[in-house]
Amino acid sequence: MSNPSDSRPRPCVYCRKAPAAPAFRPFCSEGCRSRDLNAWLSDRYVLPAGSEADELSDISALDNDDEAG
Repeated sequence: MSNPSDSRPRPCVYCRKAPAAPAFRPFCSEGCRSRDLNAWLSDRYVLPAGSEADELSDISALDNDDEAG
């Protein structure tokens, strides 16, 4: 069974003012979708880092001082 509250329009995840349009879901327009993408690309949104060291900071075998040949 579907929940009746699921049928009501959800607000735009960016501006929270207009309901999300099916063509741009979960945004209300191309403008909100573009502004959200720009925020990600300009590092305004940041994902929390884990407590473990970054996987790229591990030293690989190529980083050793050994010279090949």
